Amino acid sequence: MSHSRFAWLLPLVPVLVMAGCEPFEPWFDYAADDPNLQLIGRMDRTTLDGPTYAHPGVTIRFRCNCTGVDVAFADKGTGGEEHTNWVNVIVDGETKAKIKLEQGDARFYKGARDLKPGEHLIEIVKRTESYAGDMQFLGLSLQGIILEPPPQKTKRLEIIGDSISCGYGNEVRIFAPTYTEPNTGYHSKNEDISKAYGSLLGRRFDADVVTTCISGTGVYRNLNGATERDKTFPGLYPRVFPSQEKPLWDTSKFVPDIIIINLGNNDFNVVDENTKLPHPPPEQPFKDAYRDFVVQLREYYPNAKIICSIGPMMNDNYPPGLKQWTNMQKYVGDMVAALDDPNVHYFSYSPVVSDPYGEDWHPTAEVHEQMANEIAPVLQELGF
Repeated sequence: MSHSRFAWLLPLVPVLVMAGCEPFEPWFDYAADDPNLQLIGRMDRTTLDGPTYAHPGVTIRFRCNCTGVDVAFADKGTGGEEHTNWVNVIVDGETKAKIKLEQGDARFYKGARDLKPGEHLIEIVKRTESYAGDMQFLGLSLQGIILEPPPQKTKRLEIIGDSISCGYGNEVRIFAPTYTEPNTGYHSKNEDISKAYGSLLGRRFDADVVTTCISGTGVYRNLNGATERDKTFPGLYPRVFPSQEKPLWDTSKFVPDIIIINLGNNDFNVVDENTKLPHPPPEQPFKDAYRDFVVQLREYYPNAKIICSIGPMMNDNYPPGLKQWTNMQKYVGDMVAALDDPNVHYFSYSPVVSDPYGEDWHPTAEVHEQMANEIAPVLQELGF
């Protein structure tokens, strides 16, 4: 801890400008390796000065007796609307600040201020998915003092999926009277993992959640048609950073009680060159790839209960006559039945068939709430 505000970070930052007058209460600085910080999620903890990470939902959690919180990061993204990271500062379960990071060297960011004097539980959460870029946590500054960490949560949930699970575009509500409007492209500012169904389930069940999600990926083939295993989700799962072969994630660092898989949407949405419409993957290769991935997870987590779910973006309305949602239910349902594993279960969310939508037809925050409400009873039945 440093009693001189920003002192430990000054050698890393050429210029730090603080606007306005500082309150009379002192500020204290804490490095990224402070033992009172709980780190939740896939991180490379070997990087100098603080952990580096890519996946959304990675969390720095701590308790403090404080009235203000600022945070320090170095953003590794390339910038622009797609590759800029955003961070939530959540105080006692309520998001108090949404921070846009700037590319380049380390800097402090104004977080939550004017908090009620007393004890608070603070969570610093990466809102944005790996596509937005990597980022490094470098420490924090408190108008007050850090306290002993909260008790470790006894329940652990892992969400495995594609853009749906990342919360892609869930902060906007787009109405589609002509069914063309949601083709917006990805804007990182409109993505908030804290409003995605996995995070909502974590709060409901008081569980730690790790969301391992990669947009555009599938179990057999990706949205771009790639079927090489080192490009589809099962091949990327062992990595800390989806875009880098090393380092690999040490699965012993987070052993989930329950895993919810929400994959397959991209497998079924590859566009046929002739019809220019999405078409289903070949049935048996899809089932085989999905089965192999479940077996892979079972090897990592022998005691976990695994739910193979069908996401809400799939329905039978489009493309007409292909029955995409029905086919996907059959493929996944048959695969689960063939596994004959009492700890592997099948679940299907209600499809979204009308507006409003998030970006690129993704679920809105309201639909994520609906998803959490639909699957929560299943988690209860499984003893979570």
